[in-house]
Amino acid sequence: MTADRTTTAQQLKQLLVSSSALIEEYTAAVCPACTAVCCKQKHGIYKERDIWYLEALEMPVPPRDTTRPLDGPCEMMGLQGCALPRWMRPFKCTWYFCEPLLKALDEGPQRRARKLSAQLQEMVDLYRELTGIVRENCMIIDGIFRRTPPR
Repeated sequence: MTADRTTTAQQLKQLLVSSSALIEEYTAAVCPACTAVCCKQKHGIYKERDIWYLEALEMPVPPRDTTRPLDGPCEMMGLQGCALPRWMRPFKCTWYFCEPLLKALDEGPQRRARKLSAQLQEMVDLYRELTGIVRENCMIIDGIFRRTPPR
């Protein structure tokens, strides 16, 4: 594992930790009254980039119950929201904002909305950077990324 990959993953983790309280202010105001929960099992599945991120932090990917219906509620959803800390969730769980959340952002204090928007953009940039670093250390065989052997 390269130092660049680890550093980028640590930066991303810190940003996820530091932005979580602000995101949760909005979700705490909007989500409890929701009747069409966005947090579905299918959205909580770790994608390749999520796995690369956790691997760079030397963290295992949390196990998932593959018998749960994909359109059902996410198994990590509890009475107070997600049971996982934000930095361990699949990235989709952080960047997806439903219409009611977007409305709350639009109608709330704009300084906070701009701060959150900037943090989300920085997260996207770090995920892209992490993906680029990983791909530099991989090769494509039959359309599938494979890790290149260390030199």
